[in-house]
Amino acid sequence: MGTLLRRVLQNISGEWQLNLESRVPRDELYRARIASSKPSLGFFILLICSAVIATLGLIANSTAVVIGAMIVAPLMEPILSLAFGLTVSDDRLIKRSAITVIIGVATVVGTAWILAGLFGASEVNNEMTARTAPNLIDLVIAVAAAIAGAFTISRDRLSNSIAGVAIAVALVPPLCVCGIGLSLGSELTAVFGRGTITGLTNQVAEGSLLLFLANLIGITVASLAVFMFQRYGSVKTAWRHLLVWLGLLGLLCIPLSSSLHDFSVRQQINSQFSNFKAGLIQQGKYSGKDAYTLQRIKLLYSNVRVLENSATIDIVLNVPEKLVGQIGLDEMQQRIRHQAQDEYGLEEVTINISVIPTQILRYNPTSSKAS
Repeated sequence: MGTLLRRVLQNISGEWQLNLESRVPRDELYRARIASSKPSLGFFILLICSAVIATLGLIANSTAVVIGAMIVAPLMEPILSLAFGLTVSDDRLIKRSAITVIIGVATVVGTAWILAGLFGASEVNNEMTARTAPNLIDLVIAVAAAIAGAFTISRDRLSNSIAGVAIAVALVPPLCVCGIGLSLGSELTAVFGRGTITGLTNQVAEGSLLLFLANLIGITVASLAVFMFQRYGSVKTAWRHLLVWLGLLGLLCIPLSSSLHDFSVRQQINSQFSNFKAGLIQQGKYSGKDAYTLQRIKLLYSNVRVLENSATIDIVLNVPEKLVGQIGLDEMQQRIRHQAQDEYGLEEVTINISVIPTQILRYNPTSSKAS
């Protein structure tokens, strides 16, 4: 009966069954990791090209170009070699991989810094600011990408997935943002669509470098665990390395937790703004104001910097020109300040609200006039 049932199920499913890819032999993976740890001319050519593409894509605010740079970047390979060296306790492989990673990082940051100076980059855009506020979510992404990357190189027939891993973890763009940030002054000029805001605090270099460190440490620890789980090494021989990197991971969680706290405050700001905007639209229905015009109010940017018990909040709004003096920014400011103080225990909250006015024109085909 059991045999008959199995045959029926096989016929229905087309003999579907789970197939586990064969594990790459230890010696073969060892040789591949040794080769990837050695700096080569091809490695630096690809790395510099990736840095150039990413930097210009960031300056041009082009997501597609930045993604292309992620695919070209070879920086993931020596990091995986570092993790493998930690797994098998090969000091020579560890040192060589670490030096390759350090030189690679300096190369990318230096290339971005030079290009930012040559092209006169003096402002930041959405592609840059998106990489300046890392938190624990970014660390989890790095860990997941590292598990995929380490499993990919240790299994046959999975090598095509490594490009997707490179895109997910994005090592080069944060370093390019760091280089661009180093070329800027203490205050930023940020571009939001056609609007420009000056005087924002420059936290670009440190924020993007923190994102890279989150990726680096997350990849190393997760890859070390994957290699060890597949018995390329053992806890008995690699426990010291594991403890050291787990300690680095714990230290990294401190600023990332703070950034996650800032992220939570930003989410609360977004929520407060949504409620504030909904209230304006509701009031507009009774006061006769144009609901369409009220809906055009947008929150373009919010940034939170918390130091001890003090917070500085930068907010950039896009408001129709005729509503600039009518939307009650003081009320919004008070709401955000009270919530930040009550829910997060902040003693001092400084809120800087910048407004980019826009003019809304409507074309009426019947009268051939714009209103």
